[in-house]
Amino acid sequence: MLPYKSKIGLTIFIHVMVWSLLGFIVLFYPPLTWDIHPPDSFWIKQSINLCIMVGVFYFNAHYMAPAYFFKSNKYIFISWFFTAIIFILVLARLIEVKLHVFEDMAVLLHSDKIKSFYHFDLYLLMVILLVLVTSTSLAASHKWQDDEERRQMIEKQHISSELALLKAQINPHFFFNTLNNIYALTYSDIPLSRDAILKLSRMMRYVLYDTLQDKALLSQEMFFMKDYIELMKLRLHANTTLIFQEFTPEHDYTVAPMLLLPFVENAFKHGTSSLLKTDIEINLDVQDGVLALKVFNQIHYEKDAYENATGGIGLANTKRRLDLLYPDRHHLLITEDPLKKTYQVDLKIDL
Repeated sequence: MLPYKSKIGLTIFIHVMVWSLLGFIVLFYPPLTWDIHPPDSFWIKQSINLCIMVGVFYFNAHYMAPAYFFKSNKYIFISWFFTAIIFILVLARLIEVKLHVFEDMAVLLHSDKIKSFYHFDLYLLMVILLVLVTSTSLAASHKWQDDEERRQMIEKQHISSELALLKAQINPHFFFNTLNNIYALTYSDIPLSRDAILKLSRMMRYVLYDTLQDKALLSQEMFFMKDYIELMKLRLHANTTLIFQEFTPEHDYTVAPMLLLPFVENAFKHGTSSLLKTDIEINLDVQDGVLALKVFNQIHYEKDAYENATGGIGLANTKRRLDLLYPDRHHLLITEDPLKKTYQVDLKIDL
């Protein structure tokens, strides 16, 4: 991007070039096609007219249009519009009289007839209208750009605030479930509970420090997920089969932190049973910059009503995060079969 001063310099240069070209085409080139050579007073008058047009253009574009046309004061702007036309026409005529343009032109044409002061200059009127309409259009364009930038800024701030809120809702929900698991282990196996606490400490460090940014390394997210799965394996029943397929990425991509965990967490929450044989399959892979997550589990509701009631928070917020962070860059398909009591998540994200 160009520095701010360079942008200003470039803008000024473009405006000068445009006015030079426009002034030559509209005010200076037509007289050059005449059969006579206009006097010096005529060229002075044309130069003064050009300066007047430039002043009116920027005064209208930067003050009158923004102050009145776009703020429900259109009657004031319309009054200014027509007043400006009349004022410029009268001023141009006074300049012609002061410089004796009509007399000089009459001498060149060898004519005794001098134009009247009240002679109507239609060509100048068209030029004035062109300048005023163009400057109003330029002001409207700038206003639209400013409004669009302001809207995008507000939308980004809204998205950032919403994502922060969503992460704040997901993280306590995850640690609530994990601490329940460790609490159960303290009654049966203290060494395993210590190992679980170590894993949880490592996971908390990731959540507290590594997820402060909008993006985290995919490798970090994978280690975090592996720690979670290892933690969950400590409390799985013997009749639960867990298959976790890892992968070795060819490139360490970045991904939104804590984005994949709720799908895995949901599989452990509703896919385990102390009585029935169950299967949980987790497959995570990246090919050509596309992350693919597949999670399959049977559905078993053997937990207390409170945990089931809060279980949907993570998934709902994750879907919202996907919509905000990866619009048109992700595909999420959730297939639930009530008859077979199976639940499958297929997620693809274009990293």
